Amino acid sequence: MNVSFNEKGHAVVTYSMPLSDYCIQRAKTLRAMVQVVSSLKGTGTGTEESAALVKPLMDLIRMHVDELEPLFRSLDQRAYEKGFEDGRDVGFPKAKNPIEFTKAPASDATALRSARGTA
Repeated sequence: MNVSFNEKGHAVVTYSMPLSDYCIQRAKTLRAMVQVVSSLKGTGTGTEESAALVKPLMDLIRMHVDELEPLFRSLDQRAYEKGFEDGRDVGFPKAKNPIEFTKAPASDATALRSARGTA
């Protein structure tokens, strides 16, 4: 992780990992925070302490969701585009021109015509 500041003085955090790995890591953290909040609300003991923890955790969860939402959209768009490209490559392989599959040597075409003519 690298932290720098832009010209407006805002912190810019750069991670040197694939976007999908970063999103998975953040989603696991988000799940753990949700589990903590749900367990605090489920226990009847320590109501004041639980209430004091729930509000900041809910704010942190909202921040995580706001951060992850555009990242997941980006991953979804990438997956869609990759699936489209993969489907196009299967339908029309890059190595061979689709027209080459229909070409036959002239001698084969003559043999086919003569076989049809005799039948």
